[in-house]
Amino acid sequence: MKGLGEYLNGQNVGILDKMPYGFRTVGASGCGPLAAYNAMRYKGLQPDLPKILRYMELTAAPFFGIFGTFPFSMGYCLRHFGVRNHMTWSLKKLAEAKSGVIAYWTKRPIFGGGHFVFYVRQEDGTYLVYNRWSNVGKPWKVCSLRDIVKRFCLIVGYVVE
Repeated sequence: MKGLGEYLNGQNVGILDKMPYGFRTVGASGCGPLAAYNAMRYKGLQPDLPKILRYMELTAAPFFGIFGTFPFSMGYCLRHFGVRNHMTWSLKKLAEAKSGVIAYWTKRPIFGGGHFVFYVRQEDGTYLVYNRWSNVGKPWKVCSLRDIVKRFCLIVGYVVE
């Protein structure tokens, strides 16, 4: 996996689906490590997905990854891998940033399940969102981050610096 050369999308697509992450797989609960991988790729670093998975299993995946990655540990994990960032609860600040990682509730807060994505703001004001859908192997273009994060569903965001 080292040096894949591109962003990762679709945690349920191809080899990613069966890669282990704690007691589960990347396909089931590995959106956090994929967001970290994509943030590293964006910053020009050389991400190594197995190392990211192992580190996050040990430091950011409570209950051995059964519930995925703890949202409030992402900033620490990104810094560990050389990605400067700052945490925010402001969707406006996230929308103004050039790139970031967002953790949000997919349906209803708490009971609907959460998801992490990495995004990059384009020059035309739209956003490319990576791993938006777990079964789609390409980035998703949206006009607004509200197209992803519904009202009251933002858990936390990290502006990548």
